[in-house]
Amino acid sequence: MSTTRRKVLRAAALAPGLLRSQNRAHDVIRIGIIGLGGISRAHLRELATLTDRARVTAVCDIYAPRLDAGITATGAKGYRDYRDLIADPNVDAVLVLTPDHWHAQMAIDAMRAGKDVDVEKPMALTIEEAQAMVRTARETGRVLAVDSEHTAHGIWPPAAQAVKAGVLGKLLWSQTSRSRNDREPPWAYPIDKGASPDNLDWNAFLGPAPKRPFDAERFFRWRRYWEYSGGLITDLFIHHITPLLIVAGPEFPRRAATSGGAWHFPLDGRLETPDTMVTVFDFPSKHTLLCAGSLANSVELPIVMRGHEANIFFFGPDHRRPDWFILEPEGPYVSTFGDKIKKAGLEGRWLQEEGASAAKFAELSPARQDAWMAGVLGEAQVRADFDAAVSKQPALETDRAARTAWFGRIYDGRQRSSRARPRFRVDAQPAPSFLERFLEAVRTRGKPVFDGELGYITQVAIVMAVRSWREDRVMLFDAASERLV
Repeated sequence: MSTTRRKVLRAAALAPGLLRSQNRAHDVIRIGIIGLGGISRAHLRELATLTDRARVTAVCDIYAPRLDAGITATGAKGYRDYRDLIADPNVDAVLVLTPDHWHAQMAIDAMRAGKDVDVEKPMALTIEEAQAMVRTARETGRVLAVDSEHTAHGIWPPAAQAVKAGVLGKLLWSQTSRSRNDREPPWAYPIDKGASPDNLDWNAFLGPAPKRPFDAERFFRWRRYWEYSGGLITDLFIHHITPLLIVAGPEFPRRAATSGGAWHFPLDGRLETPDTMVTVFDFPSKHTLLCAGSLANSVELPIVMRGHEANIFFFGPDHRRPDWFILEPEGPYVSTFGDKIKKAGLEGRWLQEEGASAAKFAELSPARQDAWMAGVLGEAQVRADFDAAVSKQPALETDRAARTAWFGRIYDGRQRSSRARPRFRVDAQPAPSFLERFLEAVRTRGKPVFDGELGYITQVAIVMAVRSWREDRVMLFDAASERLV
């Protein structure tokens, strides 16, 4: 370990408050980037537009061509070892953009070295790693963000406002998805022909993962392997589970079960993770969340949150960041829906559309009339009203025409109400990007939109989902002890 690195790490352990004050002695936040693979390009492009707030001062990669390209693109100092980068006193905050199996250790080391951290999703591979990351953030006072651009979108805060205000009544179950149709086996990233142990530090790539001989396939296409990733769930599902947890109110799942498999792309050793998966989570608040997706078919499930009194339907061409949502009441709660919207303080506009005409009760077949009358008599209020009517008009019990007319008024009234059901539309509001929110949190010591605490909850969910499929069983989590049971 270099003398400089040793001094900085010692200072971080002894005086994190001093490092915090030193980091904020200037206006522009100095960024160190660990990992210069494909995901780094988007971060670098955005950072190039935020030069009044941030500047890349250090970059690190274990693959020499990527490191050279990163140095050329940024003019920053280059490192082959991430520990040297986090020891650099000219770095205030670190972006960890490496394969998943390195996220936890790099983030923890960076926080202990006095750096704020934005780590790509998922924050870790295991629940225990996520717990250690959260503990470290608390102990050091560092900002810990889990990078998922979708969570910063302006559609989620008003949706959460609607749920919290009780517009939906009791939230029952929600659904979301993420799918695409890959022609080749998924994550077929290009493999550099010139990559070898001479220019790629293979042992540094493996790190905490099991030791294996050099394999360029594993380095460039690491998302295909369980040792470095969670496949579809950690790459894509996490982007869609997290926003709905924000809307519903974050809580640890109680139970998770995953179905699916390698329905199109065979698991042949070069691909270990399945292409089609469906996971169902149950939460202690008595809410069920379904997340489904495929890498061999692109049809998405619409994003819907269903309550006892109303529902939220999300719309827009980008399934990851919907443009608007519509709140629509359930039939029995149409009359109170307007008051709930008003009390929630939502900004939007009312929609009123006449639906297609429906048959009147008198036009239904006798069998359908009888079935509907029997069913509606199961409602307590209808039963009481009918009994009261019979006491005044006994013929309702024996005269079919009179009986049909009485029930027909209820049926036709409900049909008219359903066709004219009020709906309320809320559009996504402009919002700072995830990176902008992270930089603001570093500057103000505030909370990122997707912080380590929420990341830990999401980590529990995705670990349960992955293990359910791999172990072919339902996974249970005890929130009190914070462990799988």
